[in-house]
Amino acid sequence: MITFNCTDKTGICVALKEVILEDELMLITRKGVLIRVPVKGISVIGRNTQGVRVMNLDSGDTVVDVARVVSEDDDELEDAEGESSPALADPEIS
Repeated sequence: MITFNCTDKTGICVALKEVILEDELMLITRKGVLIRVPVKGISVIGRNTQGVRVMNLDSGDTVVDVARVVSEDDDELEDAEGESSPALADPEIS
């Protein structure tokens, strides 16, 4: 089990995302700053302790949301797996 210790230094946890190395994360702050970061660029060391700094914030700014950006290769694979031919989808078609 992995835990996260919220302290004055780390602040609150805004979001938890399950990702793979090919994904990216998009972070947005209260002041409207948006960054997109490749997951493979985020250090594994420190994730189980007090976390890893992914974004530098201006004074008084906070992260308000985090989104997982699925790699295009994974997205294309999901589309291909989710599609079926009309003949297989509807047994009435002959």
